[in-house]
Amino acid sequence: MPSTAVREHNRNAMTGYLYDHRQATKQMIERDLGLSLPTITQNLRDLEQAGIIARGDLMDSTGGRKAQAYAFNPRHRVAIGVSMKANEVIICAIDLFGATIAELRRTLPYRNDAAHYQRVGAIINDFAAAVEKTAGPVLGVAFSIQGIVSADGQTITFGAIMDNTGLTLDEISQSVRYPCIMIHDSDASAMAELWADPSLTDAVCVYLERRPGGAVIIDGKLHQGPNQCNGTIEHMTLVPDGRPCYCGRKGCMDAYCSPETLTEDYESIPGFFSVLEQGETNHRKRMNQWLDYVAQTIVNVRSVIAGDIIVGGEAAHYLDDEEIADIKRRVRERSAFGGGDFTLRKSRCADNQNVIGAALRFVQSYLNEIRGA
Repeated sequence: MPSTAVREHNRNAMTGYLYDHRQATKQMIERDLGLSLPTITQNLRDLEQAGIIARGDLMDSTGGRKAQAYAFNPRHRVAIGVSMKANEVIICAIDLFGATIAELRRTLPYRNDAAHYQRVGAIINDFAAAVEKTAGPVLGVAFSIQGIVSADGQTITFGAIMDNTGLTLDEISQSVRYPCIMIHDSDASAMAELWADPSLTDAVCVYLERRPGGAVIIDGKLHQGPNQCNGTIEHMTLVPDGRPCYCGRKGCMDAYCSPETLTEDYESIPGFFSVLEQGETNHRKRMNQWLDYVAQTIVNVRSVIAGDIIVGGEAAHYLDDEEIADIKRRVRERSAFGGGDFTLRKSRCADNQNVIGAALRFVQSYLNEIRGA
């Protein structure tokens, strides 16, 4: 009789194999993992009873009966991500493949008080209950925070955007019936970046949101630093004694690279880019100056971390391949030694990237558990 450790190792190996291959037959598992058919049969039975896998397709055969495939069930657990904006709450539920299975946007002006968090908690609980009717149990709820989160994940240490510095996880999640965590929104976006492109090694993510941000990826992992402040490029000084920033200082990258700086006279950001496409000269002048500031930001970043650059955020949606190439050209012109060999590309992630990335924290932890990682 195999020891408990051996049985657990075999089950974890099969779980990981089925997750990576999506589905497989007993013969495929036997061939690739070198396990005996009785061991495979017993583990498949246990995994199926646990809901981790389900019967898949009948696979083509060169002769005789078609082989039964077994498929990993990505919805036997789900995770929820939440973002509280100034005027709305965004909630996404994702499965274990990282796919969004449900989404909710609710108009709700933000207030930093107990009544607001109780209302948000009720919305989350109702959303989670609805998700659990068609999928497995919710692993937890991850809040994507527009602010710096303490190293222990319990407190917002800098929350000037939402005016909630000092807010604790206990206060935010007081009414939520599930385990909860907080993560800085840019770091959450980088989690989604890594999920979408596991080949990433060293890169800096530059998120051109209305409140820009950044994140650092080193050796294929999110690198937050001891104070969870790595990648806060929005507060690097871009222009000494320049425009005021919401942080209280002057000349920060945020004050120059936010897409809000492109607009004038109550113009919307989509409106700006719409007029820009028509070739209006004043809009092109503003765009060129903005691209220069974005390029200088990247030059500054790459002088410390000479990795690849990923450009994301709201403004990136409006940048085509030519403009991305133009940013890279501007970076090279401003860099010592020409900037070296590097990739500069747009994010591969979709809308609600930070919300999905936050939820992936629970997904990754659970996958590590069932795969024995």
